Amino acid sequence: METRTEEPALDAPAGDEPAPSGHAGLTVVELREKLRERELPVSGTKAVLLARLAETGAAPATADDPGPDYSKLSRKELKLRRKAINTLAEELRRKRDELNLKSQSHAAERNELNAQAKALMDQVYAHRDRRNGLNVEVGETRNELRQLGPGVDQLREEFLKLKRARFAGSHLPPVPKLRRQIQELELKQMTSSMSIKKERALVEKIGTLQSQISEQDKLLETDPEVTAARDSFRQADQQRKELLRSMRRARDEAQAEHESMRDALRENRKTRKRADGAQRAFVRVKELADEVHAEYIEHLRELSEVDRARAERRRGTSQADAVESAADAEELFRKFLSGDKLSTEQLMIIQKAGML
Repeated sequence: METRTEEPALDAPAGDEPAPSGHAGLTVVELREKLRERELPVSGTKAVLLARLAETGAAPATADDPGPDYSKLSRKELKLRRKAINTLAEELRRKRDELNLKSQSHAAERNELNAQAKALMDQVYAHRDRRNGLNVEVGETRNELRQLGPGVDQLREEFLKLKRARFAGSHLPPVPKLRRQIQELELKQMTSSMSIKKERALVEKIGTLQSQISEQDKLLETDPEVTAARDSFRQADQQRKELLRSMRRARDEAQAEHESMRDALRENRKTRKRADGAQRAFVRVKELADEVHAEYIEHLRELSEVDRARAERRRGTSQADAVESAADAEELFRKFLSGDKLSTEQLMIIQKAGML
């Protein structure tokens, strides 16, 4: 989903990679000991420790100084060495586990954000489909209006022509014009501040216009043919108005769906960006956890070497003790054969050696 970019190690020094160091053959514990001798920080991965030593100009390990020789250490030194390595290994294990938990937290955040981004994208598709459907409805209604318009206009012309022919001397004002005047006066009444006298005059004028419409309707009712033409025109005109309202409603709803789609898409992009950030954090912490784990494994190997040296030391001590005990048993056995008196403990040594 996201484009991963290489992130620098958290503890790595900035700049170019350091040249290979002659200390590379040393263990992490040995590197830290050398840094402690120079009173330098001992945190970081093996690469960081090597770089820090290289910056000090410290002499690298050579064939004459290959590192600790466990065979030359005493049992006490081996015990102390094991304790130090084990302490560092435990610290690394705890740090690794903490980093793994942190990486899992980033992964959970990433997964949750990805789920939110998917839900938002589903909303985008839903809004888009509804918008497209409403736009189709607007187009179809517009086509109906275009087909209906000429017929309505023709019915209107026929009605007006017939009305003028039948009531030529009546000088009847157009009803639509009277209705527009009424609407203008009503709007003025609602939005203007006026005296009671002016408002009363305005109301009377509105009533006069409404009366003119009523009188004209009554006059038209006296001619069935004009009435029929009027009703046909009104019915067609009403159908056109309903289609126009329907088209406007669908157009407004399509616009609202488009804006909702745009908002959901914008939120989706923000959420995906946050998910990508969580992914990068996950990778960064996981890589650091892997580095710490590798260092932890290296400490375990050192522990194994120390334990092996201690075991060999114990076996060597046991063999030396056994040789010494055998020599003592042979000497006591010779004394026994020559008739010397031996203590119970000395007899038990001879018997334990299998000579009695």
